[in-house]
Amino acid sequence: MNASRRKANRTGAAVVEMAICLPVLITLTVATIDVCSAMFLKESLSIAAYEGARVGIARGGTNAEATARVKEILDERGITYKNNEVVQIQRTNSPTSGGFDSAETLEHCRVLVQVPASGNILSPAQLFSSGNIQAFVWMRKEYANLD
Repeated sequence: MNASRRKANRTGAAVVEMAICLPVLITLTVATIDVCSAMFLKESLSIAAYEGARVGIARGGTNAEATARVKEILDERGITYKNNEVVQIQRTNSPTSGGFDSAETLEHCRVLVQVPASGNILSPAQLFSSGNIQAFVWMRKEYANLD
């Protein structure tokens, strides 16, 4: 009789332990999924910025070609973006204009890729659902474009 009574008490303790630990484990799992999804998106944007910059720094490379390459990478990865706000290209000494179109030989240019977090992160908890996620890369123009 004593052994069966101890077993019944242990079963109740296991239920209480599970009631306390299960929500914590589920929260950790969901948060991990969110963080990994955001990290994948950030890395995808870094790759797109790099690929766009590689196209733009070549002789004859233009902002339009770099932007097209960035959008191509984003489309391949299924990333949604606002068409007119996804890419910003600027030169070191001219933050508002220029870019690859008018950069001189060995002048630094920046490619910034920015997408909304909402709709791009497969997230059950929506920890990163507001705002934008962005990545950028600086590269030097190999040769100035010929006129």
